[in-house]
Amino acid sequence: MVKDLRLGVIGVGKMGGIVVRSIADVVFPARQIWVTDLDSALVEQLCDEKGTNNAGDIVRLVEKTDVIFCAVPPVAVPGILPHVARRLSTPQWLISIAAGVTTSTLESYFDTTPPIVRVMPNIAASVGAAVSVLTAGKRANSEHLEIAQQIFNACGTSLVMEERHLDAVTGLSGSGPAYVALIIEALADGGVHVGLPRTDAEQLAIHTVLGAAKMLAETQEHPAVLKNRVTTPGGTTAAGLHALEHGGLRATLTEAVLAATKRAKELGNT
Repeated sequence: MVKDLRLGVIGVGKMGGIVVRSIADVVFPARQIWVTDLDSALVEQLCDEKGTNNAGDIVRLVEKTDVIFCAVPPVAVPGILPHVARRLSTPQWLISIAAGVTTSTLESYFDTTPPIVRVMPNIAASVGAAVSVLTAGKRANSEHLEIAQQIFNACGTSLVMEERHLDAVTGLSGSGPAYVALIIEALADGGVHVGLPRTDAEQLAIHTVLGAAKMLAETQEHPAVLKNRVTTPGGTTAAGLHALEHGGLRATLTEAVLAATKRAKELGNT
């Protein structure tokens, strides 16, 4: 547990709230976490639930903490970072999860550049199964990355990558849970079409995807190995895979990642 640092979290509506619930009294003592949000009800609920502190506003949060975690969407960054910049001083530093907003853009708000770690998590943090990718700004060092990894490892697992990959990470793992949800929904629809009750079809689809993902995660095999293991010559899986290839599933999923990556870059340039 990080006992000698105080964490301030700006924005606890979605990912910020998920992270705080994961790390309170696990990574940071709850009494050393300060939170703020435009929605005061969310702040009060979180403080009552986890024993964190209500900072009231950004100015007081920066005054009270050592590490500032900006858990806000990219459109909110221009309105929030100037308030942080006016109060931030050495050795305070930042973590940001604003999709598409580069470390150089974040650093541009400060007269004296602070250490900044940029992170791309995903919504699976809510069940402790996120994969988060971290990258360091020009003044962040291995210690900053290590502390940030402790935070996001409490929500799943994490990787450190070069920043040039972050938009692609956003397009793949950041948006990916929505793609998988659509695939599960489509599999369940297929089950209903061939006569399965809706609730049973949904459970079969969910646990089929969950089981396949767990096998790949534990064995570290290439996905094609599992695919080939399930596929027998002239069998049902071969017929199903032919239909998927004919329908362009592989190309469509690739296009989804490309489109989301492009949008992440656009958000970073606004």
